[in-house]
Amino acid sequence: MATLAVILTQPPYGNQSASEGIEFALASTNYGHECSVFFVGTGVLQLMSNQQPSEQKNHAKQLKVMPLYDIDHCYACAVSLLKHNVSVDSAAIYIQPLTPEELSNTLANFDHTVTF
Repeated sequence: MATLAVILTQPPYGNQSASEGIEFALASTNYGHECSVFFVGTGVLQLMSNQQPSEQKNHAKQLKVMPLYDIDHCYACAVSLLKHNVSVDSAAIYIQPLTPEELSNTLANFDHTVTF
């Protein structure tokens, strides 16, 4: 099957793009696709483990089920992590930080790329 790169560029709350991106990634594995998730720009805010939403479900919990769907490779833009003060050690899930060049090279290896 195809390899998919799902790029998440939106913060976890305020609109549905972040949630829809995770749901798309999870659903894609049901069809046998190999999926990896990339957090870029304000999308790295989804990785914060100390989220306390008042009226929406906790987005970090949704991220934690990804290994159950065989989504084992999650990456984040190192520049975005620094800009938004998100630490790899305190992230809700294990991520591999990538420089912009590494990010571009890694994305080139996928059959399809979807951005949310």
